Amino acid sequence: MPPSDSPQQNAPKTAFYSAQAHTCKILCDYLIRKGYEASKLSDVLDLKLDDLDTEEARVNLDRYYALWREAVEYTGKPDLALRLAARNVMEGMGLVGHVFFNCKTLKQALEHYQRYYQLVNQSIEINILERGDEAVIQYSVKDGFEYCRYEMEYSLTIAAHRAKRLLQSGLDMRYVAFAHAEPDYPEEYEKMFRCPIKFGQSHSEIAFDAHYLAYKMPRNSPSLYKVLTAHLDRLLSSLGKGASVASKVEAIVSKKISDAELDADYVASRLNMSRNTLYRKLKKEGVAYQDIVDGVRADYAIQHLKSGEYSITELTFILGFSEVSAFSRAFKRWTGQTPNSYVKGDASQG
Repeated sequence: MPPSDSPQQNAPKTAFYSAQAHTCKILCDYLIRKGYEASKLSDVLDLKLDDLDTEEARVNLDRYYALWREAVEYTGKPDLALRLAARNVMEGMGLVGHVFFNCKTLKQALEHYQRYYQLVNQSIEINILERGDEAVIQYSVKDGFEYCRYEMEYSLTIAAHRAKRLLQSGLDMRYVAFAHAEPDYPEEYEKMFRCPIKFGQSHSEIAFDAHYLAYKMPRNSPSLYKVLTAHLDRLLSSLGKGASVASKVEAIVSKKISDAELDADYVASRLNMSRNTLYRKLKKEGVAYQDIVDGVRADYAIQHLKSGEYSITELTFILGFSEVSAFSRAFKRWTGQTPNSYVKGDASQG
């Protein structure tokens, strides 16, 4: 499958995190029209396709990103996300999109977009910045999560095209930036955004003149706005209860796996709690802190031994072991094999 071109080296298992289903539904419908078997899509997503039809439906992030990669491989179109977003600008718009269009001003709409975006994708954080006469919508992947190029392409294309349709005079963007490296089809970005494009940046973002923030939204309906925001607040509250402490710890550990400062005290501080509170909460969820760390280390080691990206010696120090023998003992405890045996066995199966 094609890579995600992630700026991050590694990402955690994301069993507790999800994205809204309507973009996934659009992608599935497109693939089925192109001849992809519906039953195979169910296997990729690990759910029934009928489950995507409700407004509150959500899809596990790992499965969702796997679907993007499968779609690109199946169609042979690396720019699929850009094209699909431009084609479906006003289709499949979720509740967050409807709230956006029923705010009083563009600035208020963007503030709601920022607030509710975790309903769209729990791994992405939105920040709205004002830098003098410039306004910026900034998309950041939270610590430890996979950066999916296709998801970022789709999200920024949808946002930019909807804004252009919204503003009667059009939205003149100063630039659009992406955190991933320049792909093999930069000309498609230029066609989609019609402004300067930057790659390999610290954040993905859309920049435009700040005066647009005062633009009055043409579809403002106070009554609909009230109903929609109340419903989204309930969904947001429910979503927040779904992320376990263990999954949050896993995300932090995955991001800092090679950092010498990583320990339980550091993780606890990131979660605004003491180490004892962290241990108590994890015990309540039936998991120990060290088991999470070992799980992340094991996943990382297996992943990179398979790819051959790092040698056993390099992995020893990346994962914080003082010597190869200590890493070998830990790896055997995790997998039942030594690193050398695992590499040889994996190579013989390839």
